[in-house]
Amino acid sequence: MTTITTTLTDVFKSRQNFSDYIETNSSEVISQILENYPKRSMHIVYPQLTQSSEGLINAAGELVEEQKAYIFWFIANEKEDLLKIAKTLNNFFDKNYCGIFVIKAFLNRDKIEFNCILKPEHSININTSCKIMQKQYWEKYFEICDEMALDLQVNPQYQHWQYLPMHKRRVCLMLSVSIQKEYIGVDLVISDKTIYKYLYNLKDKIETELGKLEWINEPNNKTSKIRKTLTYDVSDLNTQAKAVKDHIDLALQFKETFSKYLN
Repeated sequence: MTTITTTLTDVFKSRQNFSDYIETNSSEVISQILENYPKRSMHIVYPQLTQSSEGLINAAGELVEEQKAYIFWFIANEKEDLLKIAKTLNNFFDKNYCGIFVIKAFLNRDKIEFNCILKPEHSININTSCKIMQKQYWEKYFEICDEMALDLQVNPQYQHWQYLPMHKRRVCLMLSVSIQKEYIGVDLVISDKTIYKYLYNLKDKIETELGKLEWINEPNNKTSKIRKTLTYDVSDLNTQAKAVKDHIDLALQFKETFSKYLN
């Protein structure tokens, strides 16, 4: 993810740049983090380029004022002593209602990535049947992709998504699987509106190669997506291998097709 008016490196050069970037790009990160957490009526985003005691006081103060909220403290430079205090606060506050998440932003080659380095430990439950099936699916994916010797490998996790590089700035692939809605999918994730517009102008040609696609371009979201899904009950072990092969094939089609238009 990135902005149009600010370069990736500029994001980390000032508090204002960092704050603006987080304000624009935090929603997707938060939704992924909260996949297995109870819903809360309020999400408070607090960006701070370098962690400080002032930031910690503000975060704690928000929790005192609003007892049913999650605090998302986005930082670029962490401080160990403040992390320890935030962890203690997570244990102190009512674990059924609120908590502090510390999310580190960092530049990884041609994109900004996020790593949640502190979260309320009580809410994570990977022992649900849904989470187990997701990891089982990615393990089967890993096994089949390894056999096929393709450069589309993933790291099996208890999650519904996986990212794959496109080796081009501001675009990547996202593989997804839904147990409840029974589908597998591939998205081209685009963090530059000009790239999305360029591809959208080629929509007819691209869909001739990939079939009907879902073009997602919300005006208030810096990230756009081009998506295709296939219906599969991935919890059915009898058809799981076929689902994985079709998933890999779809990812390969996306990579080959969009690489051709983006080079």
